Amino acid sequence: MDDTRELSLRQLWAPVFLAFLLTACTIIPAPTRSPHIGGGGVLGGCADFFASLDGRASESQALDPGAFRVEGYPYLRTNRFLASFREAAADKAAFAVWVDRMQALDQESRRHEIANLPAAAEPPAGTLNGAAELNARVANCGNLLKAADFQDAESRVALGNKTRVPDEYLALPRMLGLYPLTSLFISNGVRNWHTEARRAFSTDPPVGWRAIRYVPEKSTEFSDKSQIVASTRRDILGIPIYSATDLEALFWMYAPVWEVQTEAEYDRIGVPIWTPRGELGIDTRQPATYTLLSFTRFGKEILTQLNYIIWFPARPKEHALDIYGGLLDGVNYRVTLDRNGKPLLYETIHNCGCYYEAYPTERLRVREKIEYAEPPLILRAPELTPINERMTVAMETRTHYVQHLYPPARRPHPEAMAYTLEDYSALRSLPDSKVGRRSMFSPDSLAPGSERLERFILWPTGVVSPGAMRQWGRHAVAFVGERHFDDPDSMDKMFIDPMRSEAP
Repeated sequence: MDDTRELSLRQLWAPVFLAFLLTACTIIPAPTRSPHIGGGGVLGGCADFFASLDGRASESQALDPGAFRVEGYPYLRTNRFLASFREAAADKAAFAVWVDRMQALDQESRRHEIANLPAAAEPPAGTLNGAAELNARVANCGNLLKAADFQDAESRVALGNKTRVPDEYLALPRMLGLYPLTSLFISNGVRNWHTEARRAFSTDPPVGWRAIRYVPEKSTEFSDKSQIVASTRRDILGIPIYSATDLEALFWMYAPVWEVQTEAEYDRIGVPIWTPRGELGIDTRQPATYTLLSFTRFGKEILTQLNYIIWFPARPKEHALDIYGGLLDGVNYRVTLDRNGKPLLYETIHNCGCYYEAYPTERLRVREKIEYAEPPLILRAPELTPINERMTVAMETRTHYVQHLYPPARRPHPEAMAYTLEDYSALRSLPDSKVGRRSMFSPDSLAPGSERLERFILWPTGVVSPGAMRQWGRHAVAFVGERHFDDPDSMDKMFIDPMRSEAP
């Protein structure tokens, strides 16, 4: 009898334990080593330097996970947009620009990693130990290795073959979770949410809300800056090159009004901080919106994307077993501009990658057939004249679902709270009283403490810790099939320009 009972308990806890193990699976962009490592001379020394620096960052949990390493080239990192230029290897001039951009991406990540190294990770006295000196050697050694690694067409083709970005889906949980079967139930849940979201969405202002409006700090200082996009210089790859001044002007021009139905502190936006207890929190005394520049492809064009990201202290739980509630929440509102600097597409996601919504303008046509296993939720955007109006993104209390997108006239809002614009990269190295500086995100890209109970239910989707907040560039935006927020081909997969043919 006792043996039978013990066996039953084992059978009961086996799937629970399996779910726990699989929710602990992560995707960490692992450091890579140069083939010159261990060799003599300057090249060997540089290869050893990168390996040592990566080792210290790894031991200190300071690896920056927003971009992916390129195997065999420790001075390069890539993302989905840059990886889409693999064909650049065929042209020497385009290849050089492409590699420089990947090197710049690595240098940016390493600046944060170096800043986040704790004092205990500092090298012995008399060796390379200052942050400025370390960053200078990162640049110099990267240039030396780059010059040695790409001396002929064959080596350029080899880099193109190695420049790949893994998707944000784990194969093992899908296999063990009987994904072909469980995806049917998940698809049904997604369809139900789409139905409810369509019902709740409106391009009119909300009625009867007790809300706080957050307006850009410079909302009264406005002039049309859309011509910046049309006139800016582009590199040989076709990517716009914005000056810091022009980019700031664009972000101020299209910055939204945030309207949040407010019940309590969890509905107020603020600044992520590390608390004295070593936990992530949101300081709501400082309303801020974090900005991030990205690019996408649409046909033969490369378009500019302006990302505006906000953070809330929490999505409060309705009850103890609420699988969606937990610490931290946030929304990313993205504006894709056409070649002339006019809005073409608006999109929103929560900072977990959940609740993706696309709002195309009248200048886009939705494809009759979208080749995604999980169709995206597409809602029509309101017409907006940027020189006269500013988009308002209105979110309901607690869940922070986007329920209204509407364009009121540009005017002073004396009752509103002003927010500042901050660089999203600041989140990758925040002050921490315990270790000096620390990223908001762990090496697995997740914000510690933001895990949700839904991860124990949705693990068969292969998404790492569904519901948890994560670093930009690591957002899976579908549970069925595969779809990423930073997929450079997503616009072509969902929309066509009425002036172009239907063919992707």
